[in-house]
Amino acid sequence: MLKQFIEEVFRKIVEYNSKINHEAIPHSDAFEREIRSLIGIGKAEFDRIIGLLKDSHRIFTFEIVKEDRENEIRRVEGYVESDLQTLRKLKNYFQKLLMDEYETQYHKRMLVHQIVKDMYARPGFYKNTLIGQIGNKAIMLEEYENLMERNFTEYSDIWKTRKFAEILAEAEATPLQGEKEDAGGDTAPATAASKRAVDSPHYADFTSQQTKQSLSKVLQIYGVEFFFRINLRKYNFDLLREIVERGEIDRRADLQILKEMIQKMKQNTDRDPELSSHTEQIYRLERIISRQMLYSK
Repeated sequence: MLKQFIEEVFRKIVEYNSKINHEAIPHSDAFEREIRSLIGIGKAEFDRIIGLLKDSHRIFTFEIVKEDRENEIRRVEGYVESDLQTLRKLKNYFQKLLMDEYETQYHKRMLVHQIVKDMYARPGFYKNTLIGQIGNKAIMLEEYENLMERNFTEYSDIWKTRKFAEILAEAEATPLQGEKEDAGGDTAPATAASKRAVDSPHYADFTSQQTKQSLSKVLQIYGVEFFFRINLRKYNFDLLREIVERGEIDRRADLQILKEMIQKMKQNTDRDPELSSHTEQIYRLERIISRQMLYSK
């Protein structure tokens, strides 16, 4: 039954993406309501299915509307199939739409990279505006196109099929109510095989090494993902921001990993109330990541 639900959700995402118009990327708020009504599942099941599709590299997710609690605006994500042809078509469409909408509002024709540069320079000005939403789509579609081109093997049909089978087998063996969320937002059964990074036997070694060794040495030993996961779990957002700002971690692929981890983590705000007290730190970290990604390779 789980596989049937997953395939139905995936089919609907592909159906939306095939439109190649302003509605081609489903928004999580409306799409969740549509799916829950269509196949009769709850929010937890919906979130789980989206996570499984993402983890098996069948779809990409990205932020369209940033959460704004003061104005009672909830975070909204977009979903797109991890298919190069689809990504390119949608990227071209939304880049043109971005230029057209900018010209309509400000009576000045600017190129995509000029608008994007201004968006990064003045994030508050564009936050949750129509241009901001279109810009987020145009930016992330290009980012994911580049990601697929650099890591094509991990997005091949063979790789995705094998990975999906592995993930599905694990998911079907785990009751929904028995799942827990880790710092990066990954769903996993509460077993010794899937403990959080801070519970890892490497954690004590990591914290010791982090104080004794240079950052490059720590990254060489443990890898960027483990480094990110530990520091996100410990709410070390300012530390990560300083490291990114200084260019000590500057590869686009690494910054993309950190960006996605933060997006997952923010989805767990309801389960981790402590995150609410770090909203401004997280926002500053996200700004630095986005800025650095403009100039990274």
